Amino acid sequence: MPDRMKPSRLLLRLEAEIASARSRVEADCKRAERAAYLARLGRVEEASQELAELQRRNSQTSHIEVSIRANLAEGLIAYFSNVGVSTTDRVQRAYALSVAAGMNPLRALCAAWLAQWDYARLDMSELAKHVREALKYADTQNHAARSRACLVAAQALHLAGRLDLAKVWYARSRVSAVEEGDDVTISALMHNMAWLRMLTMRQAVLTGEGDANVGRYALVNATSTENLDEMTGDSSWQELKPILRAQIASLRGDPGQALALYERHLSAADAPSRLQANLLADKAWCHVALGQSSKAAESAELALGSLIRETQGDDRAATHSRLAQVFSALGDTERETYHYEQAGSTWEAHVNMQATAVELLSGLDEDGKNVL
Repeated sequence: MPDRMKPSRLLLRLEAEIASARSRVEADCKRAERAAYLARLGRVEEASQELAELQRRNSQTSHIEVSIRANLAEGLIAYFSNVGVSTTDRVQRAYALSVAAGMNPLRALCAAWLAQWDYARLDMSELAKHVREALKYADTQNHAARSRACLVAAQALHLAGRLDLAKVWYARSRVSAVEEGDDVTISALMHNMAWLRMLTMRQAVLTGEGDANVGRYALVNATSTENLDEMTGDSSWQELKPILRAQIASLRGDPGQALALYERHLSAADAPSRLQANLLADKAWCHVALGQSSKAAESAELALGSLIRETQGDDRAATHSRLAQVFSALGDTERETYHYEQAGSTWEAHVNMQATAVELLSGLDEDGKNVL
């Protein structure tokens, strides 16, 4: 263990609660909660082993709360092992069981994580519905549900370009995470804020609309997040951290630094497939800016081949914007025009999504009630 690493407060608490549990059901609920937290720490293999043992022990007769927590843990393990893409319906299953059983604290927690899934799909209508539900059913001591629901609301409003509104939700999330001893949520808050500052900066730079200076703190946030992760032992999604710094460098007009980071860290193994197109297009632009035309053309073709269904709308728009710039520099006016038009329509759809997020979330209070 590195000298700077501090033991996770929540993990220590869960281990103590497992040891002092008064029944097997109570202990197994805490074990499932621990497996979910290990997944969020990036210790996916350890989490999977613990969950498998829990499921084996409860294969014949399982208590409803154990089933809910085990399903939730399985869903989180899949999500965090696939860099933020849900590959199972286990969280939805946990949610359905919690509703049927009338277990409101778990319903709130599952709804909060479903809101996170909605955010990954940029489905703001479902996101707002699940955030409201999580806050409605989470009492003031349900810090796990509240910290996640508030963080998702903050992310959505920040992505919409309304950091002024997002700050309130970031603060609420942080307060609940501190109360819970949840160092991973605090780390996620800082990482997401850095990433969203970059996304806001990217939209301004590539569309020419808005203030590109809004991202000036993104690099500081990114560095602070890496330092915190080192201290808390959070190893989740390590591959995204240098990629974030590369994008910030590119947007700040430093293609040399960005390209150096891309060359070291951008590969099929290092970045999720849903991000590849945007990153390869940005890498192509870096090559163009450095006068490396053949490498720019090669990266541009790879970017085109990496556009997939899971590529999010803003990443798709950014891909087309960068490719339009690349093909313009390469003298391919036909492809420049095509990608310029695609960028315009895709950015327009993204702006509409941003407006929906603000409309649905700006009037919510901390209990999920509409106050406007």
